[in-house]
Amino acid sequence: MSGTYLIGVDGSEQSRVALAWGLARAGERGAAVELLHVADDSFLSESVAFLSEAQQASEQMLAAETEYARSLGFTGKISGSAVVGHPIAEIEEASRHADLLVLGAHGGGRLAGSFFGTRAVKAAATAHCPVAVIPKDDVRRDSTVVVGVDGSDASKKAIAFAAEEASFRGLPLVAVYAWMPPLTPGLEYLWSEELVESQRAAAEEAIAIGVAGLASRYPDLEIRREIVQAPPVAALVQAAEGADLLVVGSRGRGGISRLLLGSVSHGVLQALPCPVIVTRA
Repeated sequence: MSGTYLIGVDGSEQSRVALAWGLARAGERGAAVELLHVADDSFLSESVAFLSEAQQASEQMLAAETEYARSLGFTGKISGSAVVGHPIAEIEEASRHADLLVLGAHGGGRLAGSFFGTRAVKAAATAHCPVAVIPKDDVRRDSTVVVGVDGSDASKKAIAFAAEEASFRGLPLVAVYAWMPPLTPGLEYLWSEELVESQRAAAEEAIAIGVAGLASRYPDLEIRREIVQAPPVAALVQAAEGADLLVVGSRGRGGISRLLLGSVSHGVLQALPCPVIVTRA
């Protein structure tokens, strides 16, 4: 993957970790980088003077982060946009022309103009390209690439993305399918061995279909299959502890529901055990 990486910046420690991650990846892939700073106008006066001052501050932030990016040794193409507006709307529009959106993870909205934390979840739901959310304490682990499998078209996109990533990095691909028996409180005693076996068989079939064809496309790729009887979010978070990357799919539903991520992708972004990429269906 080359193309253009859109990286959100706000000068904070969290966003600089994400910036470093995005620049390193762009350097490996020969991608151009576009930095984006959004000054949130939600609480600003609508007067021309206030908006002009906010625009000037946004441009100063962009210039400082561009200089910082160069100080990290990135020699590729860097462009940038400094805008005043609604962060999620501005990110969504900018993502139309990007191949990957990279955001840092904040614990909350402590910084003016910041569009991270829970906003990263909203950005992942509305963006038109895959979204990478990077934890504050990210370190390059070079261990595994983990991907969630559930048999859906969204997970097929995630598997394809994760397989290419793992092959490029020379890392094992860990495909995780998590399943739970039907939960009917008070009636657990009705679970039969046949029911459990059918659930397990369905899981094995889904993961086999999900990784089918990868061995011929990536002959040197090591593929590990993990079928786990556990809630999906818990299973993925555990598998991704110490991983280099976790990839999950988003169904990308239309209408107002596009503002919502599925429970699994939302859950892993909240836990963020390692860098997480949410792919588009």
